[in-house]
Amino acid sequence: MKAGIITAVGKPPFYGDFDEPIASEGKELITVTACALSQFSKSRSSGSHYSSEGMLPSVAGADGVGRTADGRRVYFVLPEAPYGALAQKSLVRSKQCVAVPDSLDDVSAAAIANPGMSA
Repeated sequence: MKAGIITAVGKPPFYGDFDEPIASEGKELITVTACALSQFSKSRSSGSHYSSEGMLPSVAGADGVGRTADGRRVYFVLPEAPYGALAQKSLVRSKQCVAVPDSLDDVSAAAIANPGMSA
């Protein structure tokens, strides 16, 4: 799959091919439709945020919106390392997915979550 790949701490991601995640018990395989580009995502991807996994290479992106294998549209946060949100697909614990209302478009849903939680 295509993704924004990080190969070293402090280096920007590059566009390339990354192994596709595989769904497992308690985890959702998400087809990503929008990825948030927030300070939180940037600091996690750079390795400077306390929640950074430190696994390299990895895919950038801490949260986004997409569809589960059964077609539900969800906002998701903190994908399972080494998978991030800046990719065609991501792997996320089921408990870290929230349904997105039909009245909210994917880009807006991905963009408002982090600032909304901060407020």
